[in-house]
Amino acid sequence: MANIYTQNGLQEVINASGRMTILGVSTVSEAVGRAIAKAADHYVVIEDLMKYAGKKIGSMVGARDACVTSSASAGIALSVASLICGDSLEKVQHLYERLPDTKRREVILLKGQNVDFGAPVGEMIQIGGGKVVEVGYANKSTLGDIRSAVSEKTLAIFFVKSHHCVQKEMVDARSAIELANSLGIPCIVDAAAEEDLSLYSRLGADFVCYSGAKAIEGPTSGLVVCKTEELAANMRLQYKGIGRAMKVGKENIMGLLKAMEEYLAGEHQPAVNLDQLKEFAEKTSSIPGCRTQIVQDEAGRLIYRCKITFGEEFGFSAEEVVEQLKKGNPAIYTRDYQANLGSIAIDPRPLRSAQELETIYSSIKRLSKGD
Repeated sequence: MANIYTQNGLQEVINASGRMTILGVSTVSEAVGRAIAKAADHYVVIEDLMKYAGKKIGSMVGARDACVTSSASAGIALSVASLICGDSLEKVQHLYERLPDTKRREVILLKGQNVDFGAPVGEMIQIGGGKVVEVGYANKSTLGDIRSAVSEKTLAIFFVKSHHCVQKEMVDARSAIELANSLGIPCIVDAAAEEDLSLYSRLGADFVCYSGAKAIEGPTSGLVVCKTEELAANMRLQYKGIGRAMKVGKENIMGLLKAMEEYLAGEHQPAVNLDQLKEFAEKTSSIPGCRTQIVQDEAGRLIYRCKITFGEEFGFSAEEVVEQLKKGNPAIYTRDYQANLGSIAIDPRPLRSAQELETIYSSIKRLSKGD
């Protein structure tokens, strides 16, 4: 079906990968689209809008205040920078000049969480002026690893809650936040794709960074839930410094607020439900060389996907299937993190209709050696 992208010569895409930045993350509801259009058609004092939006978001999730950002990754950079600069406009406007003389810059990060989510998380910390201090091992960490790295140079403890991270034998978010609080050190949580918008702030995190376009299904945007009004105000002050390069428009702010209202009211209804996904799995398992199962999200979220493992009988390896599906019309993007291990996954959340699920089945069946 033609859309604004195909009409301009771009490839039609079926997104079965997830809410991924490389595919535009999410689509927005009609109500969110209307809010964006209405906001774009008028002027507003941006500073006032930012304060209003922060308070509104805070009230929605049970926090004191929040700061709207252009993305979750921008939220990371601005959180770090705001801890370095505080409420000093002079420091905000000369951040990088002052860094050589800044005593507290070290941000403690578990080695198993120093991941690339499309860009290295460490880069986001460094953009904000922080210096990454890795602790623990890639496949194991303890609270002792974090505690032993704390010094007078420590600016914050950083925790990444993501499927990209190592999950086994790692310190959990609650423990990391509690340790940070007991030591009097700010804790920043990257919860970009998480679905609970109040959990980590309730646990005591000082900053919790979310994407506005992932679970919330809003426009390209982000939000940082802050423990105090002062922390939020200091973050907003960063828009007079490095935040200028990450500014978020009035229309996306209002679109985010509307999307949050819908999300928290439970108005998001997926086009493809779990029963339909199970039917797809059963049908796909009948293709020679395909073995399917319904699996839960790696990071423990209540998200279920169809995992497809390809045997020799299929005729293509999982990695080859990924590439073949991308070459189709429409191009089909699957969740391919384990393609090197012989499997892909179908994430139903971004699918726009059950027909897209049928198209995926038909495309895989056509590739089958036994078809």
